[in-house]
Amino acid sequence: MQTKVLSAAVMAIALLSANGACAEGYRAQAKLLTPVAVPTTTMVSNVEWKCYGDACLGVSKYAPGLDSFMKQCRKVRAALGPLAAFSSRGIAMSDLDVANCNAGPR
Repeated sequence: MQTKVLSAAVMAIALLSANGACAEGYRAQAKLLTPVAVPTTTMVSNVEWKCYGDACLGVSKYAPGLDSFMKQCRKVRAALGPLAAFSSRGIAMSDLDVANCNAGPR
């Protein structure tokens, strides 16, 4: 059991500390309320989201349009499920905004 937990933690750290190769593009992070059972990859508005446990990283060479911070969050929530945290381009969403993201339209 500890091996699985440690393995998931190592994958999450590797995922979230990926190099800055996409510094000119788009980078966002999300924490899921319900962790995924197996690593997953999902495309959301031309951004590749990789999730390990409750940690997700979205990366793209190109910025995904002119969506607002809240609209980005809602698109990710619709594709990945309810979120505990969300950040985009280095700016973290407040807990109240995350709650609004989860409660808003899909």
